[in-house]
Amino acid sequence: MKNIVVDFSKYDALCGFGEIVRNYCPRLAAMHLPDMHFVFILPERHCGEFGSHIDYIAREHFKQEAKPWKDRADLWHLTDQQSPYRLFGSAVQLLTLHDLNYLHEKHGIHLWKHKWLMPRIVRRSDYVTVISEYVRDDVERNIRGLKTSPQVIYNGISDIETRPQRRPAFVGSDDEPFLFTIGQVRRKKNFHVLVPMMKWLPEYKLFICGDHHWDYYDDILRLIDDNDRQRILLPGKITDEEKNWLYAHASAFLFPSKLEGFGIPVLEAMRFDTKVFSSRYSCLPEVCSTHASYWDDYDPRQMADVVRRGIDGWSRDGQAALAAAEYSRSFNYDRYTQEYVALYRKLLFS
Repeated sequence: MKNIVVDFSKYDALCGFGEIVRNYCPRLAAMHLPDMHFVFILPERHCGEFGSHIDYIAREHFKQEAKPWKDRADLWHLTDQQSPYRLFGSAVQLLTLHDLNYLHEKHGIHLWKHKWLMPRIVRRSDYVTVISEYVRDDVERNIRGLKTSPQVIYNGISDIETRPQRRPAFVGSDDEPFLFTIGQVRRKKNFHVLVPMMKWLPEYKLFICGDHHWDYYDDILRLIDDNDRQRILLPGKITDEEKNWLYAHASAFLFPSKLEGFGIPVLEAMRFDTKVFSSRYSCLPEVCSTHASYWDDYDPRQMADVVRRGIDGWSRDGQAALAAAEYSRSFNYDRYTQEYVALYRKLLFS
């Protein structure tokens, strides 16, 4: 039996990393594989939660509790490149790399720091997985000395369409026509291009939801005319129940982002039979495939024309909506778990 340490330290994180490990962790624990014994790194309050057949390392006591596994672990899976935890020894080192966004976001000393550190983290790994072909290509272009070509294992999408919904207080009624987008309100999300577009879509409201403590939020507010303050809203963070309701009731989901490693929201929107509009930047054409309409011109009127034509030709009960939902369901955490278990076995037994 091989000992495999898996880093689930971000289990409670309210971000993409947290979403992934909250889905992967219980599925992996439920496998009960006779040739593999798992050790989970978790926040202390979750230690023991997934059964006595799992060993646990509390994130808060990592240095002390990881020591006994230094020479006993056969494989160490670092589930994201930002983890501060390391287990050096003879174990095979597996890294899941979600993106190299620092190349496109950072500047000056911050860019230099990441360009110095990230290649060392990658080269220290025996094997690397990535979450899209876009990320794989970015890694192969920018990091030298890879031991093998990174393997693409796509993220899963939770079955959120079956979960509770609640109309947010900022929505006037169940039948109010609106457009919806969600994500951290940061410059890479490109949300500001939606504001002038709304001049040509006067019958709709626009809700840009997500954490907005960056300066970019103020930049967007300055673009909104006084007459549109009640029509274009940035309400901040919302609950999962509110997010599900917005997906289910939006006339369309808009995602003009410039920089994504995967782009979970576009696939989530498809689960609710909602029409998706996307940029052609980064991984989005790869992830959306033929199941989204794309903006090729960022002139506000041209963008609005794409949205109007797409909505007019869309039916939640139509074949296109059914095909998009079925496509989205091909990205699931059961498949994700099976692919990682197969990889563990390949690295340990072949």
